[in-house]
Amino acid sequence: MDGATRFQTLTRIVLPMAVPGIVCAALFGFTLTWNAFIYALTFVCQTANKTAMVGVTADLIRGDIYYSPQRNSIATASVAAKPSDRSPGNAPANLGVSRHPH
Repeated sequence: MDGATRFQTLTRIVLPMAVPGIVCAALFGFTLTWNAFIYALTFVCQTANKTAMVGVTADLIRGDIYYSPQRNSIATASVAAKPSDRSPGNAPANLGVSRHPH
């Protein structure tokens, strides 16, 4: 752009071209951080071996007055005990096919 100042060149040319790269770097950074957090949360059992972020988060959750270690077991048992609508002799009611001829 002829006659543009350095600031106008930065805001109208350089930054619009750099936005996709900045967004991509931010997404990769977030994804890698999230994966490291989930990996440590899932596979590290001993408190002494946990990373700082996982240890703080786990301790905050365990310090909550509404936290119950049995809550996950109760939820799992509730879902497992729910009767299934799709037993072998019970086909879905509506398959889009009329059972009665018109």
